[in-house]
Amino acid sequence: MLIFDFDGVLVNSLNEVVMTAYNAATSQTGVDPTVVPAPLAGLFKRNRFHFQSAGDAVLLMQWCLVHYENEPEKILSADEYQEILQSSRQPLLERLHHFYDIRSRMMTEDIDAWRALNTPFQPIWQALIERGGKRVVLLTNKNREAVSNLCRYFNLAVIDENIYSGDNGATKIENLESIRQRFMHTHYRFLDDSVKNLRLIDTAFNRTSPLISLLFAQWGYSGPNDKETAQRYGYTSCTQDDIIHMLDRELLPE
Repeated sequence: MLIFDFDGVLVNSLNEVVMTAYNAATSQTGVDPTVVPAPLAGLFKRNRFHFQSAGDAVLLMQWCLVHYENEPEKILSADEYQEILQSSRQPLLERLHHFYDIRSRMMTEDIDAWRALNTPFQPIWQALIERGGKRVVLLTNKNREAVSNLCRYFNLAVIDENIYSGDNGATKIENLESIRQRFMHTHYRFLDDSVKNLRLIDTAFNRTSPLISLLFAQWGYSGPNDKETAQRYGYTSCTQDDIIHMLDRELLPE
């Protein structure tokens, strides 16, 4: 059974995340990406691979707002990024709720402009449409409202109960355990563009036996050395064509 991450794997939402994080960090709700200075957006995008929870995107954007004029090409080290996280006194769940609230306001303000900040990755998106969205299971840190809206708008008929999301701070490990309890398969494959996410799942589920095969999406929001790091851990590095060749065998049965 093949399970998909969403952002960075099925949808390029980088412009949307930049806009939402910018609004969250500056107490705005606009949906016009041109208000974000290009060097600021570029610095954030270069360091996007660091964060997992959208709540931490707010901290990254706050750091970028301070540094983008003097260090527009900076790529944070893992230790430098951890220092940013540790500097915040606001709980992660509180930051996450704030991020999701800002996103909801943006959707309400101009849903078409918000959707335009997102683009499905091709050809994998079309391949899933052709095989039926009801067969797709998503495991994502994004909130369900946004995922469901984008899937419907871009014609992928994923059912809501197959969207395991980051609402209420649910982690991918918690949601993957729910997937296991629901489907009762003996083996799973999970596709993500974050080595951090793959590593956490590997540690949580593969200690005694290989329950979950970890697949690294080469086309996602990866860091400079993520492909090599994924291979070092034994995760299979995949192109979109690699995944498309798996679909008929690995999707849920109709």
